[in-house]
Amino acid sequence: MINELILEIGTEEIPALFLEDSTVKFREEIIREFAEKSLEYKNMETYYTPRRITLKIDGLLPDQKDRVVDTFGPPKHISFDKDGNPTKAASGFAKAQGVNVKDLEVISRDKGEFLAVRKKIKGIKTEKVLGEILPGLIVSIPFKKSMRWGSDKITFARPIRWIMCIYNSRVINFRIENVESSSKTYGHRFVKNNVFEPADWNDYISGLKKRYVMLDQTERKKLILHNANKIAKELNGYIEIGDRELVETVTNLVEYPFVMSGNFEEKFLNLPDEVLTSVMKNHQKYFPVIDSGTGKLAPSFIFVCGSPVKDSSIVIKGNERVLRARLNDAEFFYIEDTKEPLVKKLDELKDMVFLSEIGTYYEKVERIEKISGRISELCGEDNNFISDITRSAKLCKIDLVSQMVFEFPELQGIMGKYYASMSKEKKKVAVAIEEHYMPTGRDSSLPKSRIGALLSIADKMDNISCCFAAGLKPTGSADPYALRRQAIGIIQISLDKKLDFNVEDLVRFSLDNINISFNKKESQNDIIIFLSERFRNLYIDSGFPGNVIDSVISTGFSNIVDISNRIKAVDSFRKQKDFEELAVAFKRVVNIAKSRPDKMVKQDLFQNKAEQELYNSFLNIKKKTSEYLRPDSGLPEKKDYLKSLAIIRTLKVPVDKFFDSVMVMDKNEELRNNRMALLADIKDLFFLISDFSKI
Repeated sequence: MINELILEIGTEEIPALFLEDSTVKFREEIIREFAEKSLEYKNMETYYTPRRITLKIDGLLPDQKDRVVDTFGPPKHISFDKDGNPTKAASGFAKAQGVNVKDLEVISRDKGEFLAVRKKIKGIKTEKVLGEILPGLIVSIPFKKSMRWGSDKITFARPIRWIMCIYNSRVINFRIENVESSSKTYGHRFVKNNVFEPADWNDYISGLKKRYVMLDQTERKKLILHNANKIAKELNGYIEIGDRELVETVTNLVEYPFVMSGNFEEKFLNLPDEVLTSVMKNHQKYFPVIDSGTGKLAPSFIFVCGSPVKDSSIVIKGNERVLRARLNDAEFFYIEDTKEPLVKKLDELKDMVFLSEIGTYYEKVERIEKISGRISELCGEDNNFISDITRSAKLCKIDLVSQMVFEFPELQGIMGKYYASMSKEKKKVAVAIEEHYMPTGRDSSLPKSRIGALLSIADKMDNISCCFAAGLKPTGSADPYALRRQAIGIIQISLDKKLDFNVEDLVRFSLDNINISFNKKESQNDIIIFLSERFRNLYIDSGFPGNVIDSVISTGFSNIVDISNRIKAVDSFRKQKDFEELAVAFKRVVNIAKSRPDKMVKQDLFQNKAEQELYNSFLNIKKKTSEYLRPDSGLPEKKDYLKSLAIIRTLKVPVDKFFDSVMVMDKNEELRNNRMALLADIKDLFFLISDFSKI
């Protein structure tokens, strides 16, 4: 194809989970750099396998586009004197740029007007530009982890072994350390690793396929899923393909997929399903097979091999042998772990450190018991509920000392549920032990049971409180203890279960149970801000305007469900016709009532009819809205903020009349304070819903 660029970076095997994100970012950087360098093209595509990252660009023009480049100098106001003559600043800039002062132009920028030299730069050959920019673009590809090798100074996910770069069948020459670009590429490492030199894209793709390399990751994925489903059907079963990470991983582990199946002994089906699937998926990257008739796991698995083999039975037996060893271990751990009741292992948590700055998991369990009891009280739960949740809290971390979870950490909570059931604990307690880790991600499942939900909040609140108290709060993009995810989990659970509790109370209580020296007031404020920021991000992602969210949160972050309801009400209310006029009136109130005087409103100090009318309207509206807004008016979802706002709206007329008729900042201090106290009362009424001055 005419004007076609092919760039292939050949490497040692890159980890499967690195490839997709890094290739996407590489493409974005190429697009940015090409735009900056005025390189025009029609289409750009990226592909990857474990051993190569490939860039294909169609319609890349052979010459760089002519550019106009502005070089800016001093601001206009210091470049000319009052008579319009150039100063030394202007003359010096012109001399440095090799132009006459009269050739300088004045160009407006964000920060004012500046002198500038505008030069037209003729484009050069695309091949030359590519040779200059590609080495830097390649070595700047971001990976989760990079490495150095040999004596090279550059870093990359894995050592670079070759670079093929051809434009219109000609090599673009450049060098990265000891690797020179060429027109050569290689086939499958273990089958046909011979060199070949493609003339164009079609020749490149067909040459790779002949050498057992399927370059297109989407094509590999489709082939894997097609063959895996076909084999599963032959086994009278099916596979679940909802696990995106597993599908992506096996796709990125191979350059050419060969799908096969194996079996394991039926006795292992006596293990919990989660154990079997964890071993197969997480550790072996196998697809578990589900029996079509029973809907339960079958004693079979499907796996992907990266090389063609003469005798597939050898490969199958090898994979069966590895899986059997894993399952034998799991079976042994399961038997050993269930020899005594779960609670008998509680004291072993005393030897397991939670955070070195805070203490052990045994101490953490004691805190979770107290916090779960406190949040249950705040949510109005009865004594039976509190008894069950504190029992769940006592047991929720014990499976961490089990042999199964030590070997398979991803089963924490899940094994706790099974071991609690086998120890004859209540079903609701066992379920809560599993659910208290939920959600494990932003889009993961939330706890279904109320006990599990409150226990999850208690655990996450303790994690956040301990880390903040120990000075381990997130900074920038670093969040090693996943506190942001846990904060989002608290918010999601609260909204899902419509939990009516005071966040500030729970944070304060959680911090009170941490036995180290730290600034509790500062930590409490930091945690509330941290939670409110997560809440804000969630609601912005849901489509609510930032100023609406801020107007509600700025009045206090105390009840998550209540804040959510107020945001929805204000967002709806702001779309009404006269909202802008009401917002203007409220802003006037807020601006004057910023510092509330320590005074009560005295009617006998009113000197203007507008004062009395405003006060009477305020008292009437406060009474009408009290059943919707007062703290003891029931659960947050029962408060009708839209009705309250409709009633409060009627304050606009008397407020406007007040400002038209009354001088608030009267010379008489007593009159001035009385009027400011009246406006402060009105502001406080608005603040029960939102600070409209922020909208």
